[in-house]
Amino acid sequence: MVESMVLEVKAPANVKISGEHSVVYGGPSLAAAIEIFATAKVEDTGADTLQIELEDLGVSASLDSAKLKKLYKEYSGRSKDMTKKPMERSGLSKYIENNAELGKEVLPYATIAARLLVEQGISPIGKRITIHSDVPIQKGYASSSVCSTAFAMALIRSSEKFMDDQEVIDIIRDGERVVHHVETAGRMDVGPAYFGGYAIVSRERGIQPANIQTGINVIVIDTGPKPPTSEMVAKVRELYDKDTAGTESILKAMDACVLKCIEALKSGDIEGLGRHMSENHELLRKLGVSSERLDKAVSVALANGALGAKLCGGGGGGMGIALVRNAADAKKVIKALKENGFDANSISITFTGAKGSVRHGRPITKI
Repeated sequence: MVESMVLEVKAPANVKISGEHSVVYGGPSLAAAIEIFATAKVEDTGADTLQIELEDLGVSASLDSAKLKKLYKEYSGRSKDMTKKPMERSGLSKYIENNAELGKEVLPYATIAARLLVEQGISPIGKRITIHSDVPIQKGYASSSVCSTAFAMALIRSSEKFMDDQEVIDIIRDGERVVHHVETAGRMDVGPAYFGGYAIVSRERGIQPANIQTGINVIVIDTGPKPPTSEMVAKVRELYDKDTAGTESILKAMDACVLKCIEALKSGDIEGLGRHMSENHELLRKLGVSSERLDKAVSVALANGALGAKLCGGGGGGMGIALVRNAADAKKVIKALKENGFDANSISITFTGAKGSVRHGRPITKI
């Protein structure tokens, strides 16, 4: 009999406090980790392959070392030109199409594993990684980046390798690049999943923990289906190309809004944070990424005592968030939202990300 140790890593979902879309153009952003998680479990198999099990989707795959090295060669050699016209295939698109047999669900994880193997010497061969997620898909909670973060950290933690935070984050973002077909993907989402708490993206320092300990009372509002984030990013790009000066003006105002949100949180000015969040929603609405139901949800929340409210994520539908003073106000706002046909719930900020979340389970006995 052989005992196989089990290691688990949990990564939290997030809500965007401020900076959606402007972050694509190099602006700052602020997001916060919340207590909804994806878990990656690693166990030794003794096989000559990496086995990936996507529990919630009923999808699995086995990849040997040769396949992973081939993926790395193709991925690392891709063109990173981001000036392609809409009908032209990017380097990412070619890579994804060339490896379509793996499926869109598996390829992001295989890409991460390939880079860890070749660049970091972290071999996933002989391991089974099972991913389970409680994070709703296509709602604005960053479900794909949460799963990529849990997967990458599980592999790294199962090895003896020490890695710099920014190296790890960039490798996690490979999964997001493949999911969204965009080289800039993952800027806003990976930080909270990795660090926990609040995370800031800035041009100067990249993705960093915000080192803010202020707790906030947040309501998440489901406004219905949303289009893929890539479609909303493309919509803003079209606006930018048609009216560069006008769009840049909105993006700069959003950059300032992000900085005001950060300062409000640092000083504990919750009322100010709410005002700036609502201001951010108006700017996103001007970019054309809100929706009728998102606008209505924001209006209902504000009319019933919320300090601020906005869409959360790529927009076009999906999730909105509202900031309230306390549990009593949350109850009132949630009641009003539900009376207007919205599903709404309170959520809590978590200050533990995948970097600090490792649990060694009991060994599995194999005959």
